[in-house]
Parts: sequence; C-alpha cells; structure tokens
Amino acid sequence: EYMPGFELFGDAERSELNDVLDNGVLMRYGFDGMRNGHWKAKELEAALETHLSVKHAQLVSSGTAAVTIALASAGIGAGDEVIMPNFTFVASFEAIMMLGAVPILVDIDDTLTLDPKAVEKAITPKTKAIMPVHMCGSMADLDALQDICKKHSLLLIEDSSQATGATYKGQPLGSIGDLGCLSLDFVKIITCGEGGAVLTNNEAYYRHADHYSDHGHDHVGNDRGAET
Repeated sequence: EYMPGFELFGDAERSELNDVLDNGVLMRYGFDGMRNGHWKAKELEAALETHLSVKHAQLVSSGTAAVTIALASAGIGAGDEVIMPNFTFVASFEAIMMLGAVPILVDIDDTLTLDPKAVEKAITPKTKAIMPVHMCGSMADLDALQDICKKHSLLLIEDSSQATGATYKGQPLGSIGDLGCLSLDFVKIITCGEGGAVLTNNEAYYRHADHYSDHGHDHVGNDRGAET
C-alpha cells in the first residue's frame, strides 16, 4: 500500500527533530565542534545504502534535484535525449530540461511506466538515457529495459520516489540502474519535509553527485571550502 510518510509521525520522529534543534546545527557540513558528533544526513545516507543495497547514497534538496544531479553526474547535458514515461509528475521532465537535455515522452504499459516496445521506437542517435518512473508502488519491466540499454549503450536511471523500499526480483528499486533517484518530500513514503537522494554503485557518479550538489566542494578533510 502506498502510504505518505507524513501519516506516520510519532515519538521517534519528534525525538530526531528535537535532537537536531537541541544540537543547534541545521547544516550537514562543518561545525564539527558544535554538533557533538551528530551527523543526521550521514546517518540517513548510511541507512539508505544498507536498506536499498547500494554503495553510495547522496542526500540532496529535493527529488527534482536528485534527477538533475543523477543525470549530470553521468554526463547528460545539452541536446541529449532522455526517454521517460508520459505518466509521471511534471518534475521528471523539468529535471531533464534544467540540463538543456530533451525529455522524450513515450507510452506506458500495465506496469504504469515505460513500455519497452515504445522505448525501442523512440531511440535516436541523440538518446543517452532511459528513465523509468516507478509509479504508485508499481515498477518497470527492468529486465527488458536493461536489455535495451545494453543493446544501445544507454544509461538506465531509476526514479523510485513512489516505490521506495519495493523490490524487483529481490533487488531494491533504485539499485538496479546506473543511478537511482528518491524524493523525500511531504507526501512520499519516507519524508524529511523536503529532500531527495541520489543512489549509485558507481564510484565516479557518486563523486560527481557529491561535488555537483554542493558548489564543487570535494568534502575531503574537515575544512569545507579549503579545497586545493
């Protein structure tokens, strides 16, 4: 059942929020001496990595930002085409357009997302990625889409914002493609009010996402902003 996270606020959530307020540090980076060892963002990233079976999770400001950063991290840019479903939220193609890339909308099938046959027909020399959006707790035919990606040397970007925690043949959604994207907004399965996450097993994509999401800072060492 698709259950918005805001319906499950309880003592555990209040405790975590009060912990942050009592600590007084609302930023994820720096202020080491003030935060008394509290690193909520790092803790959530580690939990996502464990539960969604990925090597890297990078928290960002929104689900829209997660899609844009995931695409940028993999080298998608101006003029590149990204195939996506015509049944989704507007943020899916907004995120693509932010990079100057071109969203190519195709029909869905009974999975509520991309029809592999429609995807095949939509591929052009400018196509760089296929992005299924797992809608309403359902999921794409990822075997078929992976075969298409391998055949045409394309990236597979999963948006599992509406199916966080679901599995495809035993593997968590968001961990199967080259990159995965989550929204953590008010009406998603897990909420932090507003937020998102980029998931990947690719070290280079993770490093790009980490830098891209924070003005190019590399987060090496304890002095953010003192990069060489």
